[in-house]
Amino acid sequence: MRRLIYNDDSQGVSETRPGSARTDLEAWVDKPLKALNIDTYVWCIAFPDICMHQTQAGEIYGERFDEPPNQAVVAIRELHDQKTDVLHVVAEQARQHGVEFVASVRMNDTHGLFSDPADPQISQALLNHPEWVIRRDDGVPERALDYSFAEVRAHRLAILKELAEGYDIDGIELDFTRWAKFFARNQAPAKASIMTQFVGDVRQMLDEVAQARGRPRFLLGVQVLESIHLNLLAGLQPADWVAEDWIDYLIQCDFNCTNPQLPVDEFAEICQDNRCTHHVRMGNMMAAGWSAKPHMKGRSTAAYKNNPSYGGMVLQPDEARGAAANIYGFGADGVGLWNICCNLGGQHKADSTGPDRRRFQQDMLDWIAAVDDPEGLWESPRTYHFVPINKSATLPVRNYPVNALLTSPTGWPVQIVHFSAKSQGFRLTYRFRCADGERWGAESQGEMRWRILGCGPADRFAFDLNDAALDVTSSVEEDDELPAMWFSTQLTGDAPLKSFSELGMTLLERAADVMGDPYMEELLVIIP
Repeated sequence: MRRLIYNDDSQGVSETRPGSARTDLEAWVDKPLKALNIDTYVWCIAFPDICMHQTQAGEIYGERFDEPPNQAVVAIRELHDQKTDVLHVVAEQARQHGVEFVASVRMNDTHGLFSDPADPQISQALLNHPEWVIRRDDGVPERALDYSFAEVRAHRLAILKELAEGYDIDGIELDFTRWAKFFARNQAPAKASIMTQFVGDVRQMLDEVAQARGRPRFLLGVQVLESIHLNLLAGLQPADWVAEDWIDYLIQCDFNCTNPQLPVDEFAEICQDNRCTHHVRMGNMMAAGWSAKPHMKGRSTAAYKNNPSYGGMVLQPDEARGAAANIYGFGADGVGLWNICCNLGGQHKADSTGPDRRRFQQDMLDWIAAVDDPEGLWESPRTYHFVPINKSATLPVRNYPVNALLTSPTGWPVQIVHFSAKSQGFRLTYRFRCADGERWGAESQGEMRWRILGCGPADRFAFDLNDAALDVTSSVEEDDELPAMWFSTQLTGDAPLKSFSELGMTLLERAADVMGDPYMEELLVIIP
């Protein structure tokens, strides 16, 4: 089945104009719902103790400040004076488009480092109860509450209940990817049963409220981490939630990008023959913050105008089809769109995406349209483009769950193949997922291209695809700082793709008078 889920993180509240909060917010909701074929519209309303709706259980964003600290607080107060709030306005407008409407709650939000009382994103509950705050062994300051405490769970459940009781919503989403920290990291796997019980309590509460309101079952959706393993490291066991029939949809998420390497089949197997539908996150970027060489050429627009490398890559339609092919081909039911809302606005990243922001936004809508039809994407050109997502030269500034180089903020590894004098003569592999491998036949055609950085034409390699020797052509990429070689091969029945493929690479001879070791981190599989 096809189901497109769209997430909005309340960016539109910040983009309203004083005196026009309701009108601007309604227009904000209309924009994606008119442009895209959205089935489920999800609005992030609680972060989780700081809320943008009128709440007794949580804390209204900016309420404790005499003067509004930003435009979002101005808008919230303006709507309150009109006897309404953000969630009522958004829900009413979404209903005009006939979509499912879900209120999303971040299970912990740590966009900054320190528990600063002057920061309106820091809740009074956290300031009043430092004993509830997660303590990290590495000493990085934390600003997330520990679900080990019954008081924390009760507080968060009250916020969720308030949403179910007081608003015209079809359900609630628990966003576990912001920020994938619920217990002390070294204790999380042993405490997974605590979070499982909490999710069960949420389901029970929703069922009780639905019965009291005389309405059908509330949807309960979840956004979870990249793999079963990483979920467990965070103290999450989504397979148990599905098996208990508690949740109605699950979105498997890369932390912030579109990642065609996610183990989609893991979650597809869990959700198969269950109520829960399985979706995979797609965001506007193909990689995170890497800005150094190599540079990516020939792109239409960039996520950041001053980043010509991986971190500036905006998905192109053929790349989106390749990523979506891996989503649908490995068994998922649909796509969950992430952070599109920010880029549709006029403020967020407005100075970073270049002078033609409308072109940037149109590029985004174009790739989303390219994955709208799960069947049609197989009939159009698609490129499986694998790059080192989350490669970083320095440790992240924010207090992510995992502060490490060469992993995502939640621990997903970055794949880079290094060649050294010791590896010479040994076969090294770059592993990749490709749903076209399931469909490969004798008449299938395609091209595979990869770049080895830090090498030149005097370096000799042997290549194979799944142990079948490859006939390759090569070309030089001239660069005084980081020379490279591009290699290409035509894919045929003699060198077929598989669903889980290996590009084998053997360094045979390294040129003299060179410094550093070659490495490979980018691969394209192009299906015409």
